[in-house]
Amino acid sequence: MHWVDIVIIVLFMGTVFIAGSWMGRSVKNMKDYFSASNNLPWWTVMVSIVAAETSVLTFLSIPGVAYMTNFTYLQICIGYIVGRILVAFVFIPMYAKGNFISVYQAVTEKGGVTMQRIMSITFMLTRLLADGVRLFAVAIPLSMITGLPYFYSLLILGVVTVAYTLMGGIKGVVWMDFFQWIVYMVAAVVALVIGLRMLPDAAASFDWVAELEKIRFINFKGLSGYTLWGGVIGGAMLSMASHGTDQLIVQRILSCKNVRDSQKAMIGSGVIVFVQFALFLVIGLMLYMVWQGAGFEALGITKPDELFTKFIIDHLPPVVKGITVAGIFAASMTTLSGSLSAMSSSITVDIFRPVFKGITDEGKWLKVGRGTTLAWGLIMVFGAMIFKNQNSPLVEVALAIASFTYGGTLGLFVTVRFFKKCELWQYVVPFFFSIAVMSFVIVAGWSDLFKVNWTWYTLIGVTSSLLMNRLLVWIKKPEIKTGA
Repeated sequence: MHWVDIVIIVLFMGTVFIAGSWMGRSVKNMKDYFSASNNLPWWTVMVSIVAAETSVLTFLSIPGVAYMTNFTYLQICIGYIVGRILVAFVFIPMYAKGNFISVYQAVTEKGGVTMQRIMSITFMLTRLLADGVRLFAVAIPLSMITGLPYFYSLLILGVVTVAYTLMGGIKGVVWMDFFQWIVYMVAAVVALVIGLRMLPDAAASFDWVAELEKIRFINFKGLSGYTLWGGVIGGAMLSMASHGTDQLIVQRILSCKNVRDSQKAMIGSGVIVFVQFALFLVIGLMLYMVWQGAGFEALGITKPDELFTKFIIDHLPPVVKGITVAGIFAASMTTLSGSLSAMSSSITVDIFRPVFKGITDEGKWLKVGRGTTLAWGLIMVFGAMIFKNQNSPLVEVALAIASFTYGGTLGLFVTVRFFKKCELWQYVVPFFFSIAVMSFVIVAGWSDLFKVNWTWYTLIGVTSSLLMNRLLVWIKKPEIKTGA
C-alpha cells in the first residue's frame, strides 16, 4: 500500500475511536448505555440497522456470490422487506408498551425469568458464532493487503472497536454505524466506477446471450437454492426472527423516540438493504466481466470472499485504495460494535440483574455493562479464528448459523404474543425441539442424505416449534370441574 493509503486508514480509525468515545460523555446510567434513553432519531437508527446486519460480508461476500452465480440473491431481499413490515406492526408495539431494554424481557410475562434467560443465552451463543464469521471476514483483505497474520489483523480491529463501544454505549454505536455506512458505501461506488471504466474491452468479449443467466434475479424453479419462493418466504421469516427477536437489531429499535419512529426505521431499512445488495451484486458482475469469469486458481486466490479484495489490490489507485480499505474496516466495525453492545445488554439485563436484585445503584450497573462489553470483545476476537479454514462464501455461513436458532426463537415469540399462557415446560420443550429439528436438517445436509437451502431454515424451525407447542397444550388440556 502507498503511504497515503496508510495515513487515510489511520486517520479513519483515530476519528472513529475519538468520536465514538466522545459520545459516552453523556452516559450516566444503564438505560443511557443500552438504549440511549430512547432519544435517537429514526433515520440514524434505520441506517444503523442496515450497517449492523450487512457489514463486511456484504462488502466482500456478495460480489463473490454474483461472480459465482447470478442476481437471484435479491429474491431474499424482497422477503426481508415483507418480514420487516410484519415486525413493525406486530412486534414493535408490544416492545414499546413494555418499556424494555432487552427484547427477551418480552417473554417474562408468560415464560418467566427462566425462559428469558434461556432465550438470552441462546442469542449470545448464536451471535458469538455468526458475528465471529463476519469479524473474520475482515481479516481476509487486511491480511492480503498488509501481509499481517489473521490474528493480528483481528486484534487491531478489535482494540479500536471495543474502546469506542465501551465508552459510547449504544449511542456511540448507532452514530458510528451511520458514519461508517456512508464511508463503505462511497468506497463501493468508487470501486464500481473504476471497474466500469475498465469494461469497454471486457464488455466487447462478453457474450450477453450465452451469459444471460448471470443477470437473472428471479427463479421460479424448484425449492432448492435461491428461488422466489425460498427468497420471499424464507427471507420474510429470517427477517421477522432477526429483526423482531434478535437483541442486535431490536436494541436499536428500542432506542427510538416512539413507536412511529421505530416502525419507520424498521421498514426503511428493508428498502435500503435491497438497494445495497443490488449494488454489491453489480460489483460482482463487473468483476466477472473484467476477469472473463476466470477461476480462483487462475486469479491466485482460494475463496470467493477474496475476489473483491484482489480487485482492490490490483486495480485501485492510491487514495481510492485507502478509502476502500477504510470502508472495509467501517463495515466490520459496525458488526463488532453492535454485537458487543447487544450481548453486553443481554447478559447484564437478562442474566445478572435478576440474580443480583440487591444492587440498585445504576452507576454500578453501568460499570457491569462496560465490563461485559470488554469481556465479549476479547471472546469475539479470539473466537473469530475458528473460521480460518472455511471455504464457502462467508455470508452464507453466517446466515446459516443465525438461522439455526432463529426458528425456535421466533416460534416462542409468536406463542407468547398470540396464544394464551402455558406452563413453563410447554415453552421450553418446543424451543429445544426446534433446535433439535434444525440439527438434524443441517447434519443431514452435511452427510448428503438430503440438502435444504439455508433460506428455509427459519421456516422449518418456527413451524416445528409452534406445532410442538400446540401439541403439548392439546395433550394437557385443563381439567373441567363440574358441580356435584
